[in-house]
Amino acid sequence: MMKTILLLAFALFVSGAPVNEGKTLLGELLRQLDGAMKNLPVEPEGKEIFLEDLKMDVSCSGLAFCQAEQELKKVSGLSKYNHFRTDGTLMRDLHMYNVHNKTICKPVAKGPVQIGLHDFLKSLKKCVQHAFSKK
Repeated sequence: MMKTILLLAFALFVSGAPVNEGKTLLGELLRQLDGAMKNLPVEPEGKEIFLEDLKMDVSCSGLAFCQAEQELKKVSGLSKYNHFRTDGTLMRDLHMYNVHNKTICKPVAKGPVQIGLHDFLKSLKKCVQHAFSKK
């Protein structure tokens, strides 16, 4: 009987422990980005997908994650890019991370510098790794 009470008390104590939701989402984002980059279809020359260069290697902030979500939404409608569907895990986790950090942004205006989708994802992954190591 005493063991049961102790076990129950321990279970309640453990379940009440705070969870760093931001770090959990970043870890999941890293896993999803790895999968997306490995399965990214190779586009023929002239048909590559380019997104705005958000300079995430220079400015890796909460705003960068929000703007990355906006940029990846441009790819979400293309059928061969299932990883970027708005109802997919990668986009959902990116959105949840932005909600968790209370970050709201507008779509990025078309600028003079665009980068390929693969380079965009590599830059985003470095940014996620940087944020993950700080949490």
